[in-house]
Amino acid sequence: MPDIIFDIVGTCISYEKVIEGIETRMGERFKKSGIDPRLFFFFWLAGCERDYSYLSQCGQYQPFQKVFKSTFYRSLFFAGVKDPRSYATDDDLEFIYGEWFKLEGRPELKQMFQMLRDNGFTIWCLTDASHERVAGYFKRSGVEMPSENLISCDSIGAGKPEKEVYEFIAKKIPSSAENAFFAAAHMWDSCAAKQAGFITAWSSVHEYDPCTEIFGTPDILATGLVDLAEKVIAKYKSLK
Repeated sequence: MPDIIFDIVGTCISYEKVIEGIETRMGERFKKSGIDPRLFFFFWLAGCERDYSYLSQCGQYQPFQKVFKSTFYRSLFFAGVKDPRSYATDDDLEFIYGEWFKLEGRPELKQMFQMLRDNGFTIWCLTDASHERVAGYFKRSGVEMPSENLISCDSIGAGKPEKEVYEFIAKKIPSSAENAFFAAAHMWDSCAAKQAGFITAWSSVHEYDPCTEIFGTPDILATGLVDLAEKVIAKYKSLK
């Protein structure tokens, strides 16, 4: 049976609930300060992803959630707030952080997984998020995901896009990397998986533009998740 590994948050799961939480909690303050809630979230997220990766690279791995919480006030400062700790409170942070646990699957997630499973694919998950948090996303979205097929980087002690993360999942799955697919909506993730030997599939559901001039070109470029499933199935059939 063919194997396909998915990145989860951003690819299969939407960030919208956290953005809505920021709007609910900080909206009025942000409006007065000229801060766009969506832009603030993605700036905060980008800084968090950078620091999560850098910490892992220098041998000081920290769980993604801890890095996210710890960079809240710094992100407000970078957004133009002169005194972040008088502008916002730890209660604000806890409210926003709590919204991470309410994220939901993208609209086409169920259909994509069903199409792949109907064509014999075994689905695996490789995530920077905690096992508990991601398992909750699938349960909330009504999508079946065996616990043993869900791999958190917390259990590896290294974060994506480090080489050892992809080597770990390559050894975990039954098939070899060159015969397995890796699907993501982050081009940096796709680029790293391709270097590890996987057949890569990228969807535009998160980043829109693949920026192939810096990341190179994945084996599959797709739009929605159903389009990704169709192209992965077609690619697999062409390799048989």
